[in-house]
Amino acid sequence: MLDYWNPAMRLYVDRLVDWETILTLRRGEAVDVEAEKGAFSTVLETLAALTAGFERPAREHWSEEAQLTPDGGAEPPAHMRDAYAKLREAGLVCMPVPEKYGGAALPLLLNGMALEMIARADASLMTVIGLQTGAAEDIEKYASEETKRAILPRFVSGEVQGCMDLTEPQAGSDLGRISARVTDLPDGTVRVDGQKIFITNGGAEVHLVLARDADTYDASKGTTQGLSLVLVERHRPDGSPNGVRVARLERKLGIHGSPTCEVVFEGAIGVRLGEKGKGFRAMLDLMNNARLGVAAQGLGIAEAAFHDATVYARQRQQFGQPIEKQPLVMTMLAKMAVNIEAARALCYHTYELADLVRSREVALSGSRLSNAERSAQQEALERDVVRLRLLTPLTKYFATEISHDITRDAMQILGGVGYTMDSDVPKLHADSLITTVYEGTSEIQASFALKEMGKGALAVVFEMARRELDAMKQDAMREPLADRVLSMIERVEEATKVLFSDIQYALLRAKLLAEMVIDVLASTELLRQVGADPRRLEVAESYVMRRSLEGDTMARRIEQNATGRLARDARVLELVTERSA
Repeated sequence: MLDYWNPAMRLYVDRLVDWETILTLRRGEAVDVEAEKGAFSTVLETLAALTAGFERPAREHWSEEAQLTPDGGAEPPAHMRDAYAKLREAGLVCMPVPEKYGGAALPLLLNGMALEMIARADASLMTVIGLQTGAAEDIEKYASEETKRAILPRFVSGEVQGCMDLTEPQAGSDLGRISARVTDLPDGTVRVDGQKIFITNGGAEVHLVLARDADTYDASKGTTQGLSLVLVERHRPDGSPNGVRVARLERKLGIHGSPTCEVVFEGAIGVRLGEKGKGFRAMLDLMNNARLGVAAQGLGIAEAAFHDATVYARQRQQFGQPIEKQPLVMTMLAKMAVNIEAARALCYHTYELADLVRSREVALSGSRLSNAERSAQQEALERDVVRLRLLTPLTKYFATEISHDITRDAMQILGGVGYTMDSDVPKLHADSLITTVYEGTSEIQASFALKEMGKGALAVVFEMARRELDAMKQDAMREPLADRVLSMIERVEEATKVLFSDIQYALLRAKLLAEMVIDVLASTELLRQVGADPRRLEVAESYVMRRSLEGDTMARRIEQNATGRLARDARVLELVTERSA
């Protein structure tokens, strides 16, 4: 049985994360690191035991849909409401919120681990918990103190839930096409009117709405200027409706219990978060947090599918032995295990970096640092923000694509049983499909990563990776693999010279480049794990050897197919379309 509180989680909590730096910067004073690690482990052990109990009800009621409520809202099925109530009772909702608002100030890495556990048990439940945390982080960063004190304690207690309302019928990834309108009112509040679609947990009480300012509406159309992020509650302080209505629910291939809503705002009264017209920046913070949450969700789903496939392969007898002994099946399972560990390594590395960024920001906002310390922290913050902007889309891309692949392979291992709804694996596969789509498709993530690389982020990230790998070469056990990863870096840099000479071709090859960079970063992190636990050498070796060979093939595809590729694709489509007509 694979434990929800798994060995990789323990390794990061106990040995790999520099908690002393993260916590000292954040709190402005020395901390008892061992005591903190013990507290972190207790929280995650408690959550692991609790979420494991959610798994069977979630699988048994997987096909049950969310429902509209008489007051114009929406709610998930009973098993999800029961699970949420148990998390609420245990104080395990919205844990990263600062203590002064009732939260546990849990580091982002540990919250990511919590989301992974919840997603492994119930991917639909994770969307509710994940969005609540993401919305709380934006409120904490951009809201007035009055709004924070009014909303955040209710988030932490689980009294209310949150969602973000971005997408419109004509505005998906192109948020410049948003037409929902926000109008200033004399008392300092604002009015929101418009329609939003595909809103996850859209029946929540608290909505963070991206809408276009009325006084610059025509001038800002088609751009991300003039957008404000507005906090709107479904009910006014006296309990009366506030012009927020769920018009309908989407019927989906997976995550059935998660309410995905069309939400209509008709004279809804709210308050701005942050500066007027600067909502796009605030929304990006929210979306980047959500992207890491979806990466954790993908990991949880993949872990669940791998567990089911492993159990089945050990029990299923064919030709006188369990099928896990068949070379092809054994290799499939081993590859699944290594890919999960690689995606988890990159995900935890990115979360750890996000914690460092947050801690540096907190330290710089105070007055305890000397001038020299402040200068050093500012320089480190600027570097880490550049790294985080690149790692976030890469992490979301990698973890969700791996989730899709692993759930598909798990179905293959189960054979015909894996195609029936009597088993859980096809349910997990259906749930995994949305992770590569929402909060930005894999193609969008690769494009975002390409943009950051073009601005210099790749050089910063590779400089840090080289520094780590050079240090690893002092360890005879890791030296050959570190040399191979350093060669992978050189191969990526050679390929980028071809890409960045033609931006259209670079966009075409964005996914190949993203995968090559991911391989370098995941390999480096797996080797870092080996330094803390030498037993993990074979996991790192399996990934590095396989991906270095595939990376060379990807580089040659980039270099040898550059000339005329787009024109050829256009001619192929024209020819096939002509025949179809």
